[in-house]
Amino acid sequence: MVKAMVWVWLSLCVSVVVWPVVAQGDPTAPLSWQAPRSTPRATVARLPQLQSIICQGASHPCYAILNGRTLAVGERIHGYTLSSIRDDEVTLVRQGRQWRLSLFAANVITE
Repeated sequence: MVKAMVWVWLSLCVSVVVWPVVAQGDPTAPLSWQAPRSTPRATVARLPQLQSIICQGASHPCYAILNGRTLAVGERIHGYTLSSIRDDEVTLVRQGRQWRLSLFAANVITE
């Protein structure tokens, strides 16, 4: 009986020490296999949301509100440059591409 108890106690101690080591790796992987290193993902800047256009007349410049910020022509937001403001749409430029955002259209026009 004492011998059985010692055997149970010894097997429990060994399993507590060995189990974390065994659980760290994939038992089905080849011996020399290593997990591939993750490569950093390229971050994609989200297209700003046009919320409003403010024009006070022909002699004053127009402003656009994008993502809660009031911007004039030439200013930048999230890597996009505001290149033009009209009464109903704005044009953003980034890396040679253009996006026209309209106040009332459901689609964004890319060029």
